[in-house]
Amino acid sequence: MINSSSRESIFALSTSYGQSAIAVIRISGEQAKKIAGRVCGRTKLAQRYAYLCKIKDLQGKLIDEGMVVFFKSPKSYTGEDLLEIHTHGSIAVINRLIKVLSDFPQTRPALPGEFSKRAFQNGKGNLLKYEGLNNLILSETENQRLMATKQTFGESENICFLWREGMARILAMIDAVIEFSDDVDTLELNSIEQSIRTIINQTHNILKNAAVAKELNFGFNILIFGPPNVGKSSFFNLLCQDDKTITSSLQGTTRDQTSSQIDLFGNKINITDSAGIRETRDPVEKKGIKKTFQSLSIFKKLILVLSPDSFNKQNVDGVFSVLKKIKRKKMVVIFNKTDLSGSKRKYEAWTKHIPELTNYYSFEISCKNSRNNSKTLKPLFDFINQNLIAVDRNENDDYYFSDQRQLECIKRINSNLKNSLEHLRELEISADFLRNALKETDDLYGRSDEDNKLGIIFKNFCIGK
Repeated sequence: MINSSSRESIFALSTSYGQSAIAVIRISGEQAKKIAGRVCGRTKLAQRYAYLCKIKDLQGKLIDEGMVVFFKSPKSYTGEDLLEIHTHGSIAVINRLIKVLSDFPQTRPALPGEFSKRAFQNGKGNLLKYEGLNNLILSETENQRLMATKQTFGESENICFLWREGMARILAMIDAVIEFSDDVDTLELNSIEQSIRTIINQTHNILKNAAVAKELNFGFNILIFGPPNVGKSSFFNLLCQDDKTITSSLQGTTRDQTSSQIDLFGNKINITDSAGIRETRDPVEKKGIKKTFQSLSIFKKLILVLSPDSFNKQNVDGVFSVLKKIKRKKMVVIFNKTDLSGSKRKYEAWTKHIPELTNYYSFEISCKNSRNNSKTLKPLFDFINQNLIAVDRNENDDYYFSDQRQLECIKRINSNLKNSLEHLRELEISADFLRNALKETDDLYGRSDEDNKLGIIFKNFCIGK
């Protein structure tokens, strides 16, 4: 445990800065009780009791009336003495109270994530818990929340504990064979090999699912593309349920990309509208089309929009050329403008001239008539979810890790275990690789992180947590 007496006390606003019903300011460290006495007029505080009090500055002038709660070390979030001052959510009150706290000796504003960093250093939890907690605070959708709760409340920790326990048991078996046996028993080796393979497979599955885990956490990126004037921007606006971008009957209206976020069945979706792909002499539109092709090479999930009135040789050639380059991408086709006469016949013409279109799931819609039509919108959102989002999810839904630091640790665990397995006939070498894997597991928990590394990790947390 870190000795708090050697450090300054810290304070921060733990609620949002702005007008609200209440605001909560936290103070952690040795000065917490002194501040309670001077600012809140409470020299005697029972643990975890809420006291109504007058909140004053150091000259005794009234700032506000509010509530104070004291948490005594080590039974607090940080493991230090911790004070919460609850005031009205006035910007003026918040600013005045923060100024007063700044005047206390050995007391300063907290750095981002410093409360959680101190909690970690005082043994209140491992690094996986606090990374998950930060993700939970930042979560915007249901699936982000579900994934963050797995990280925060033990599921990711539990699987790491099983890995560590398994590796320690394997290492003990290898050490026993080295120490006490002249001949290596084949049955013992088989048992050791199987145990190592089990953990290799589990870490491999984590890494295999890493891309989807990242998408669940940071959002699924989807690009809308197609020929000009097929209604890409109208479809974009339909998904957003807002007029995010300009639409018109003129070709080349969209000259740059527009992006927006939507929540689709608990998934965060980053959706991007793009310039129509065609030959043009307009220099500005050319730049937009160039950006579209660049995005087609980057995005892994695509929505191709086509329409009856856009069917012509130039557009057919353009779409055919793009499809040849994106064969391994996830894509769906939207046949727009079903309100136009003869649309069914034109859709058939598209698939006849580009048979590759039949390899993708398609959906027919009229963006013009579907803006407020729940009977159309619900099936459309289901279609996109099933064929672009849920298609990559596994049945176990075991997505625990999405942070790059965590995934790098798991990569090294997996690599060391493979090396250990490869050298199993050379037990001393195999044992060394197992010890390396154990060390990486400790790094995953944050047990061996130096303070400068922790600073890098916690700086991404919000101030006040």
